[in-house]
Amino acid sequence: MKRTKLFAGAFAALTLAGTAQAQAPAALEGKIVRGQDGVVLGVVERVTYRDNGAPAQVLVRPKGPPTAGPRSLSYSALRQEGGELTAPLTQAEFNAMPAVNVAPK
Repeated sequence: MKRTKLFAGAFAALTLAGTAQAQAPAALEGKIVRGQDGVVLGVVERVTYRDNGAPAQVLVRPKGPPTAGPRSLSYSALRQEGGELTAPLTQAEFNAMPAVNVAPK
């Protein structure tokens, strides 16, 4: 009986942890991304995922003209600070990155 309760508790904990982890990246869309110097680089437009469901890339739409395509940043390189994200890039480095073509959702 004790093993059954232990197994059920562990299963419930894993299920809740998986749910929280899966919901977190979706909440990234619309967040502001700042560079090393604190300047706003852009806004998260979309998050792409690996086969196992872990976030892989974050597409950031640059601040400025709407014709500029998004830049692809590694999810693991970003750090959450409050309600925003920071990237290990300067404004010049971010602007020099090539834009990616994104199919509509």
